[in-house]
Amino acid sequence: MKKLILVLLVAFAGVAAADDLAQKKQTCVDAMNADPKFADLIKHTIDVQLDKQIIDAHNEAFHHIHKNEKHVIYSYAALWVIAAGFLVFLWRRQQALRSEIAQLRGELAAAAKESK
Repeated sequence: MKKLILVLLVAFAGVAAADDLAQKKQTCVDAMNADPKFADLIKHTIDVQLDKQIIDAHNEAFHHIHKNEKHVIYSYAALWVIAAGFLVFLWRRQQALRSEIAQLRGELAAAAKESK
């Protein structure tokens, strides 16, 4: 019996809440139709809220891009460091090869003199 009463109370409360919401909606619609200033005020309030949401979304996107921009800069810096290191490696290798070629030419010239 208690369950039945509880179910009826919940059912009627839902109907009462739905009727209350419909009544509040109708009151708002009537107020908007009766007073154009009220309708304009509601439209202005909604516009301000939408503008704030758009600005917040743009700010969030800016901060996200700015955060990722640092990563891009760091990766470019790393690539420049790697490229500079590679150039230094090639320059030192070329210097070593030049000194080895000069040494071999000297040995070849000495060998040519001995064979005469």
